[in-house]
Amino acid sequence: MKVGDLVKRKPAWGEWVKHNPWMYTDKDLEIGVIIERVHIPGKRENKAFKILWPNGISESTWEYDLEKVNEHKSR
Repeated sequence: MKVGDLVKRKPAWGEWVKHNPWMYTDKDLEIGVIIERVHIPGKRENKAFKILWPNGISESTWEYDLEKVNEHKSR
């Protein structure tokens, strides 16, 4: 992932939402844009980002908590 990519959060309830779509939270459905890569001191894996969400900016969100939004899904 890089600055400018569109992302969404992975569902809070994980794999359960595949069989129970009513378990999605409002935040799970939001789409944001990565605006900056964040350096977190003492962490080897520096894969955190500032993201502009519809309701504001998150200070640091780890890459493993995000899914890249695919703009070109094949049909």
